Amino acid sequence: MKYALITAIEGDANNLNEQKGIITTRRLFESEAVLCFEAWRKNGGWLKDCAIYAFCPTNNTVTDKTKQRFQELGVTYIEEYQPITETFISGFLNVPLVGMLLEQRLTEDVLIKIDLDMNLIKPLPEELVNSETLICGQYDDYCTAQQRTVTEGWQNPYDTGFTISRRTSGFYKFFFDVLTDTMNNFDPEWEKVRAQSGDYYLEEYVMDKIVNNKLWSVQPIQRYQIGEWYTPVKEFTDEELKNVYFWHEHILHDPVYDKVREKVEYFNRMRKLRD
Repeated sequence: MKYALITAIEGDANNLNEQKGIITTRRLFESEAVLCFEAWRKNGGWLKDCAIYAFCPTNNTVTDKTKQRFQELGVTYIEEYQPITETFISGFLNVPLVGMLLEQRLTEDVLIKIDLDMNLIKPLPEELVNSETLICGQYDDYCTAQQRTVTEGWQNPYDTGFTISRRTSGFYKFFFDVLTDTMNNFDPEWEKVRAQSGDYYLEEYVMDKIVNNKLWSVQPIQRYQIGEWYTPVKEFTDEELKNVYFWHEHILHDPVYDKVREKVEYFNRMRKLRD
């Protein structure tokens, strides 16, 4: 089996989410990408040397300095403007588009997709990565309570920051097609979400729609990361803490997030578990 880490990227200077008014705090996507890829190469274990792809589908490209660092890290940076991004209502829609394009072009068997604000802290288990069923993050009850209202009868919302898929499955093509249909045609459930939080959650709502309408078989994974905007360490059992693989954090982080306290608590708990 051959494996690839895939990501969608835009530059620090500008991005679709800022251009569309989706986010109110700045994101330094390319700078976060450097930290993300450094952590992967350092902590990836059996996957630390796998292929890494960073695809920029907009005109919001990264700097030459970042391109040089990517080269040093063995990251394949693809800068290829896709006109369809002009129709996107948020930058998060770059993710299924990039996934679809890479499905069509790559030769690796397994595609591991993470967000650029996710820093790997321990190797992913082989049995997880080699699953024949699509793996996708899902918000736990703590995070769900902070999220959008869920359609009655639906599962907790899905967190598309982390997915593992077989390239030949065509998942991202399907994901992108459902997203495009949802964006261009009236969907009463999406309109309810949109009324609460604008266009921010469209990409993740589409994953919810796929799962809850049984359009694709998905294995959810919860509590796989900690950090900014996620369930605090104090809410984790010892066993759950052992299965955390990523630290989620923005360079320009939310002022209410106490990163020092969270990291101290995490490392103290892990030290006790090792002892």
